[in-house]
Amino acid sequence: MESTATVQELFKRWRNEGDADAGMEMAQKFSDWYYAITAARLGDRLGRPPLEAACQAFESGIVQVTRTSELVDWAWNLVERSTSAVGSRVNGGDFPNALTGNRSPTALIQTVGPRMNPVQVQLLRATFDPTVSSDDLSVLAEDNGGMPLAILQARYELKRLLSSQCQVPFQVLPASPNLDLAPLPLYESARMGSTDEEGAFEKWLISDLELCKDVAEFSAFAHALRVGALNGVSAAPVAPVAERKDPAAPIAPPQAGSTQPATPPVEAAEPDEPGSSGGGSRSVILLGLLFVIAFLVVLVLGLVFMR
Repeated sequence: MESTATVQELFKRWRNEGDADAGMEMAQKFSDWYYAITAARLGDRLGRPPLEAACQAFESGIVQVTRTSELVDWAWNLVERSTSAVGSRVNGGDFPNALTGNRSPTALIQTVGPRMNPVQVQLLRATFDPTVSSDDLSVLAEDNGGMPLAILQARYELKRLLSSQCQVPFQVLPASPNLDLAPLPLYESARMGSTDEEGAFEKWLISDLELCKDVAEFSAFAHALRVGALNGVSAAPVAPVAERKDPAAPIAPPQAGSTQPATPPVEAAEPDEPGSSGGGSRSVILLGLLFVIAFLVVLVLGLVFMR
């Protein structure tokens, strides 16, 4: 089981105490970190050679590192050089991989996109669209929960739907987004303010291996979003409450699979047809009235003759 020790702590144990297990764990953490960076920048296929080059350079050069404070900067420079040799960063693409089950990430996103809140669809589309300015994106995010938290929430909603609807086996699906991770979608969409800011974010990744895993497993979908995977996807807006409760609206039939019967409309009473039970009851009442009248007439005539 992987420990919670930082790479700096593992480095000290390996360097100062000769702890081989700590050295192996440290190397694995750096390998996972390199994979997250190369996948985010280049995708699985293009990122494989830079990943292997960085790991080999780490293995051969780590013995020359003597100061813990220099460890992360030194290790990051290795992956920076290896990815720069390929082109540093691609502009996105459709890159199926083992996590997607070799299915198109674009097709998977388009499958679940209509199930998303339309505001979140708009936010993700704008975030990964390089033609949308940072100012316009900020205004859109501020109107829907704040920048960049609103974008992070939309990102995790997309991951949850891909997991539940398309069985993508994500391992990182937090119930609520961590505010510390708010810059994450800006990194994935290449919207960091500068290369220095991007590099600082990548160095920070090594302090949170769960975040490294999150970046790595979402990388194929981030690349798909950058080439417009959500373009043309529209989610049906939710009707306002006032519209849904309009008393004049027709009563909808029950949904398929519903056990709740539809409430039948109240119909106006129809006039009784001849021969119906209603007509028969009126005939009985009429005969009764005639009998009473006849009785009164006989009674009055009898009184007159008795005088």
